[in-house]
Amino acid sequence: MLSRINRRTVLGAATALAVSFSAFAASAETTLRLSHLSPPDSDMDKWAHQFADRVSAETDGRVNVRIFPASQLGDWEEVYEQLSQGAVDLAIQSISTKFDSRLAITWFPYTAVDYDSAKEAWNTDGFLFNIVDELVAPQQITVMAPYAFGLGGMAVGKPVADPKNPDADHSDLKIRVWPSGVPTHKPTLERLGYSTTTMPWAELYTGVQTGVIDGMVGGVPENAVRDWNGVVDTWLQINDHFEINWLLGSTMSLARLSEEDQKTVSAIAKDLATQRFNAVEDADNKYLQQLKDSGVTVVTYSREEIDLLADAVRADAWPQMKDEIGDELYDLIQQYYAN
Repeated sequence: MLSRINRRTVLGAATALAVSFSAFAASAETTLRLSHLSPPDSDMDKWAHQFADRVSAETDGRVNVRIFPASQLGDWEEVYEQLSQGAVDLAIQSISTKFDSRLAITWFPYTAVDYDSAKEAWNTDGFLFNIVDELVAPQQITVMAPYAFGLGGMAVGKPVADPKNPDADHSDLKIRVWPSGVPTHKPTLERLGYSTTTMPWAELYTGVQTGVIDGMVGGVPENAVRDWNGVVDTWLQINDHFEINWLLGSTMSLARLSEEDQKTVSAIAKDLATQRFNAVEDADNKYLQQLKDSGVTVVTYSREEIDLLADAVRADAWPQMKDEIGDELYDLIQQYYAN
């Protein structure tokens, strides 16, 4: 009898404990750390706060997001590795090509020439989004949504003659290409007539100021206003690439959330991505106007003029990039843009 009572007591206690732990797990709060590149109150920072506010509200406080702007958790390449390891939970930033050179597709030139083609290719479930998602997954990183940063251009510290002619000779202008962008943007700029060099992001302002370089590619109008104000004489809106920063999640961190909360967070990310795509043209135009107001010569291009640049780069520079992304991916892109 004593044995039976003890067994019932133990089983009852165990059941109560299991229910207690289950209730605790259902109500426990999880805080996710989100890193991003931009300063407080920037467009990206505001977008990050929208995401954090909605996540908290729509999960009834079970999931909270703590934001670390301006690369407070480290350089974006370092943060990318920390995402893979689960040391950082979320980030809005570029995708590194360190572990897979095919991810250079994220800034492959002239995969989008305007905002409509960018949204079609790069928004969630778009042709290029799905390729990136598949390539990143083995790194234990989840591509949650794109953050549309804008159409790329070139900032130059002096006037540029004949900037709309793809066959012009600009070899007297030395334009900086970011180090991991050399395989794609060195041949792009050289096809358009420019000389190229590499230089870290942090040195660009003084590089132009001291004449070590004449300009830089790899940014959008917001960068010209926010980061290079005072050294830009001419902004060329060449639409060489569509700048995407990505809302990335550590697969390990996201796995800590309940299935319901994972679906909620994913849906919020996709919704905000679409909202940002719908707003990015106005954002670019706002910064272009600020450049004009500050005395910068802003050169914009008609669709026909952009197509001339794009056709030249696709015909002559794309083949030089084939080794970077591999035959299979290169053929996919060729077929997609041939239609």
